[in-house]
Amino acid sequence: MSERSPAVLVLCDTVAHDGGTESYLSRVLPGLRDRGLEVRIAARRVLDANAFGVPATEIRWGADDAPAEREAAREIRALIRSTRPDVVITSNVHDAEAMAAARSAPQLVVRVHDHRIFCPQGDRQFPHFPAACTQAMGATACVSNAVLRGCVAGINLRTLELLRSRQALQSAALRADHFIVSSQFMAGICRHNGVSAAQLRVFPPPFGGEISRAPRPARDRVLFAGRLVRDKGLASLVRAVAKISPGRRPALSVAGAMTTELQSLPALATRLGVAMSLLGKLGAAELCAEIDASTLVAVPSLWPEPFGLMGIEAQARGRPVVAYDVGSISEWMGSAGVLVPRADERALGKAIETILEPARWLEYSDAALRQVQAYGIDAHVDSLLVLIAQRRPLAGAI
Repeated sequence: MSERSPAVLVLCDTVAHDGGTESYLSRVLPGLRDRGLEVRIAARRVLDANAFGVPATEIRWGADDAPAEREAAREIRALIRSTRPDVVITSNVHDAEAMAAARSAPQLVVRVHDHRIFCPQGDRQFPHFPAACTQAMGATACVSNAVLRGCVAGINLRTLELLRSRQALQSAALRADHFIVSSQFMAGICRHNGVSAAQLRVFPPPFGGEISRAPRPARDRVLFAGRLVRDKGLASLVRAVAKISPGRRPALSVAGAMTTELQSLPALATRLGVAMSLLGKLGAAELCAEIDASTLVAVPSLWPEPFGLMGIEAQARGRPVVAYDVGSISEWMGSAGVLVPRADERALGKAIETILEPARWLEYSDAALRQVQAYGIDAHVDSLLVLIAQRRPLAGAI
């Protein structure tokens, strides 16, 4: 009798086509399935059951800013008993009870997508100060930041509730066998918050689609694609483009759904003489076409980016990148673009001008196509398979 294929249960926040984590899972889970693994999903929200190409079950555990749901934890344990996965992988699960229930599997792997598991504020960015927090999460440090810097809800009971919730989540997660992070930067954040070096695995995320370079467009254009929130730095990018002389100033295209937080941006662009077009939210194929139609891609993030997937998406299409040097961006930038200090808008404008020079553009573009080879889906799936093969015996695990 042949041994059954390894079974993997993934707990994630949402099954849908939108979002960075969702994009990652939509690439990786079919890759695991195609290697012969039994793969299924349990999610807090199933908006499109077919989005990841594997069976999906909805279990309504708590969102990242909501109380834990004990009934959902019971459902998770029941699902683990009935499906008998060898490994449970969590991704964007912020309910401590759900995380504790996931530990009932033979092996638990926690994928850390962003900062929320170790930060009650959620992004390690002080809300009223132009700086990032470098402290480990903890009652003394976080309460001090709430008082002095207005973190979370400021001097408020809600801040203490969220801190307790995050600490409970941290305690449950630290019982995992392994943590997967996308960058050495995030590995450092995890170690700073109690994750051992033996638990950590750094698996950079794969890009989507093929590697190919479209011709440089006749008219220079800078593309920004991402969430239209303050800390993604779009307003800073508009001001940086405005510092380029009008005769050399490229147009700016913005892909993403407009938010109330940035509704004033079109007026700012008009006032500063920046030709900006709003493309709205784009699907994967539409975004690829917009990358091809652009001269370069900008990643002007002001917060400590855990990775910055848009950078390697641009590299896969042979497009140079300009970015602020925050978080893990320096890990993938290499020779495929220009990094400048955080929020230095004059330097960002000069970097854009440098890349627009034809000879330099071709050098950066060639480097992009070379570097992105390291981010293929096959290598990423291979790394996951090695990790999954380390599962403990099933007997007595539940």
